[in-house]
Amino acid sequence: MASELPLGLPGVVLQEILSGIRSERQFEDLREMLLASFTILPATVSDHVEAARLKNTCERQGLNVSGIDCLIAVCAIAGNHELLAADDDFPAIAKHAPLKVYQATA
Repeated sequence: MASELPLGLPGVVLQEILSGIRSERQFEDLREMLLASFTILPATVSDHVEAARLKNTCERQGLNVSGIDCLIAVCAIAGNHELLAADDDFPAIAKHAPLKVYQATA
């Protein structure tokens, strides 16, 4: 059952979600909710190295992607996870890496 699947959140995504929240109360409420709802997946040194390698691979293929997106992709690849994506960058990355993408639709 889908509701029983564990959900992970790369640490860098946690940082991005929490960045820019002006109210400390909202920040703490969201932080608590995210930490209670997701397993936080920290990136390793190896993940950072592989993210740089993936970014270089994508750029050689003419794909301009952010280093952060490559790090998120590598975290998913390393854990053999399917990545929930709401934009087109991750399916594009998946053309050059063994990234499994669950494309969210609006």
